[in-house]
Amino acid sequence: MNAWDLSLLHQINTAWSHPVLDWLMPALSAIEAWLPLIIAAVLVTAWRGGKRARIMLLCLGIAIGLGDGVISNTLKKSIGRVRPRDALAGITIRDLGTASPAFMRLFQRPVVKPSEPNGATTGKSFPSSHTINMFAVATVIAFSYRRAGILMYLLAAAVGYSRIYCGAHWPSDIPPSMAIGVLVGLSVVLMSRRFLRQA
Repeated sequence: MNAWDLSLLHQINTAWSHPVLDWLMPALSAIEAWLPLIIAAVLVTAWRGGKRARIMLLCLGIAIGLGDGVISNTLKKSIGRVRPRDALAGITIRDLGTASPAFMRLFQRPVVKPSEPNGATTGKSFPSSHTINMFAVATVIAFSYRRAGILMYLLAAAVGYSRIYCGAHWPSDIPPSMAIGVLVGLSVVLMSRRFLRQA
């Protein structure tokens, strides 16, 4: 990795840490903990939002499936970049405590521990699936609901930052992942609009 990559990682992961962030950043990364709220939001949007909202939800599903299941998964396997927490000592790993059901993790004391390099030579650091998914979602939403899209872009940026703070990704993993997410979301929206015009 580049010197600036390592330096910025240590700044975000160590120097700029705070007890509040030790809960907030893992919480932003723990998508499964928010799943009940996400499902509820999807159901309400599909029920009350009308045709535009239902088309948006369909685009969201396609964008996540394409970005996460195809593009991110393929790149992770082909590039095989090791995660910081697996490659270096001195990285602080942050996560939510364990609980069942998953949303109860949000109410647990965060787990903060030092990394223990495992000697891995390959990993799943690039790209960041969290970041790709969130920026794809933000892009799709922005085309239908501009104000909500702006808020989603801010949330997506926070999620990307959280992946560095938690020791799961290098800083250089995040900007390309953001770009991939935007391109995925944009492509899905444009293809859906073309399909609807021809229908």
